[in-house]
Amino acid sequence: MRVVNQLARVDEKKCNACSTCVKVCPVEAIQLEKRKKRTLAAVDDQRCVGCTICISICPRQAIERVQRKSPLQVGVSTGDVSQQTVKEICEAAHMYPDQVVCYCHRVQAKEVVAVILKGAKSPEEISRATGVRTGCGVLCISSTIRLLRAAGIRLDKAPGYQWYGTEVSIWTIPEEVQKKYPMFYLEEDLQAINDLFPGGKER
Repeated sequence: MRVVNQLARVDEKKCNACSTCVKVCPVEAIQLEKRKKRTLAAVDDQRCVGCTICISICPRQAIERVQRKSPLQVGVSTGDVSQQTVKEICEAAHMYPDQVVCYCHRVQAKEVVAVILKGAKSPEEISRATGVRTGCGVLCISSTIRLLRAAGIRLDKAPGYQWYGTEVSIWTIPEEVQKKYPMFYLEEDLQAINDLFPGGKER
């Protein structure tokens, strides 16, 4: 469980409602709101995890981090879901339950799966519950997508500037490509990696 003590706050004098922050927020905590005279970006305090992705990309430097009035806890319990099901989904994604998938916040594969089993159906919902994708915002999206697919969830078009593309891995290289380029030892690599990360079948 991680404690978040800060959140994003929009400077109304600088904001021009370009919606860039809305499109990059990994937890969907920002929306455009119509005020009396103009439209501005607004932050949902209960969703914001203070990741600074919006701050770093705002073209007008209209967002800053401020102290929360009360801390927000981000994290999920894995003890109230079927451990066997967690293991099966992780194996289908070629992962181990204790494997770290988000190095920024040390989120493990079993935590992501637990949230999926509790009803999450998108990377954004998983991010709100676990904090995955709210550090660098880049490296853990592939693992999140793999776990969702292993659980039988197919994603539609990603919101904003998010990415739901197909990840490239040793498991997704077609057999004909492996045979066409023997000088890259793809078949041997696949055998070796399967010895380390044995995989089941997607649900």
